[in-house]
Amino acid sequence: MDFKMVVCLVIFTLTVISFIWRRIPMAITAIASMVLYYLFGCIDAKTALSGFANSNTIMIASMFIVAAGFGKTQFIGRIASLVSRVSAGSWRTAMAGYCLLTALLSQFIQSPSAAFVIVSPIVLASCAQMNVSPSKVIFPIGLVAIATCGVLPIGTSATNFATLNGYLQMFDYTQYEFRVWDIALARFPAMLFVLLYCIFFADRFAPAQPILPLSDPVSAKKASGERLAPLQEWSAVAVFALVSASLLLSSTINLPQWAICMIGAILMIVLGVLKEAEAYHAIPASMLVLYAGSLATGAALTATGAGDLIGGALASVGTAIGNTFLFYALFFFVPFVLTQFMNNLALLNIFTPVSIMTAKALGVSPIGLCLLVQAAALCAFMTPMATATAPMIMGLGGYDVKSMLKQGLLPGLAIWLISTAWAVIVFPISL
Repeated sequence: MDFKMVVCLVIFTLTVISFIWRRIPMAITAIASMVLYYLFGCIDAKTALSGFANSNTIMIASMFIVAAGFGKTQFIGRIASLVSRVSAGSWRTAMAGYCLLTALLSQFIQSPSAAFVIVSPIVLASCAQMNVSPSKVIFPIGLVAIATCGVLPIGTSATNFATLNGYLQMFDYTQYEFRVWDIALARFPAMLFVLLYCIFFADRFAPAQPILPLSDPVSAKKASGERLAPLQEWSAVAVFALVSASLLLSSTINLPQWAICMIGAILMIVLGVLKEAEAYHAIPASMLVLYAGSLATGAALTATGAGDLIGGALASVGTAIGNTFLFYALFFFVPFVLTQFMNNLALLNIFTPVSIMTAKALGVSPIGLCLLVQAAALCAFMTPMATATAPMIMGLGGYDVKSMLKQGLLPGLAIWLISTAWAVIVFPISL
């Protein structure tokens, strides 16, 4: 273990402690850790600053402007009223509809952030009409968006099995092959659990009121009391609908999601739905700084080899276990913990080869191991460093890191156990 790796792990540990302790603002902690990673040579300047130009950062800022414009319309209130009537005033029924809608969007859009920002303005409007605190609702909706993303082989997810087969060819382990439905088969039980948990139980572990100030375009609109002119009203609805549809068809129209959201934000201003000052105010600056700064942690863990070190240790321990359930459980648990702090793509690039090499060394099928690693890497919902959606959840729900951990711990452990037990049944191996 070289000096940079040791320093990286020390800074990483102190960052996590500071996030939980909260004596220092979280955005400042994220920026301070980014600077420390750079000063000690864990990452270069370009990597350190890349989070501010990251496509997810741009998408978040742009989509908050789009949501703010949509939040000024009377249309959003009408949708919320319709939901209230259809659900006969039952928040539980309304929650079921929102969770199912979010899960459905996450299959088509392939972006938890995009699915979340489409549903969240309507959810917040329903909260205001039905007198429900956003802090009780936002985390469950975000959890559904993240944990159910890309389960079904629809859209770009239909090609994920081919990527995994490419890894098998790379390591010359082609006697095994992934099928197009294997990812759905592996993740569906956990997806079903997440939906039931978020509809019926998640609100019980959520704070009764926001812990931090809300980034809520619906509340801002209500506070201003301003009503849009008819042309602007319909322009805002049309832009939001166009952005939502374009996100669904992003791969078909060959336009990246950040560009779609940015075009929508520009249109909201050009068409007079939002004034320039309102657009700037809609962007949650501290949340974006928190996210952009936090990306440096994952980059440092990858660049210094700390992630590879953990992966190698996992393989060594895994080969010595001798019990399929514990073996599978380990290969889910370690990536699940790390994905709360690392980019999930970087994590997959580390642990997918590790799982294949470990399976090859043991002479067993790598299918179950690889699919568990995939499922674990897509369960990033407990810290602001986990995914672009997590800071959005924190901003709209008014959560701090401690409340995110509290809400995420039980479903995280349940997903771990359900996914592991199911993999033992449908992808058995003999150690």
